[in-house]
Amino acid sequence: MSRVVSMRLREEEADRLLKLSRRLRRSVSETAALLITEKLRGVEFPLIEFRGSPLGRQAYVKGTSLAVWEVVLVARQLGMDARRVAEHLEWQEERVQAALNYAEAYPEEAEPFVSEAEGVTFERMERRLPWLERVSV
Repeated sequence: MSRVVSMRLREEEADRLLKLSRRLRRSVSETAALLITEKLRGVEFPLIEFRGSPLGRQAYVKGTSLAVWEVVLVARQLGMDARRVAEHLEWQEERVQAALNYAEAYPEEAEPFVSEAEGVTFERMERRLPWLERVSV
């Protein structure tokens, strides 16, 4: 369910919103709603920020190059143990826990990416990237 809310913006902000909406290929209303949603989530989860990526806008752990779903993927391989994930990534445990908390609160964002990544096999990757080599360590 959604509700219509009107707001007044200064001319410069309205112009910036219009430019961003064109870049995102969304309506001004959709773009404003997206920005407000992201900001509200950022207030709720201060270690999470939103960035554009080749996969669309995604939640990332602040100060890192990893999206939330990527942290969840690693965490699943390490038994969802935030301490172990933090050691593996050489991060503070709080960052890992923030990503896990965000993914738990908004599973519809992370889960599709995690599920797809978990289904990737070497053979599938080799079809896409024929120069790929398997290395044993």
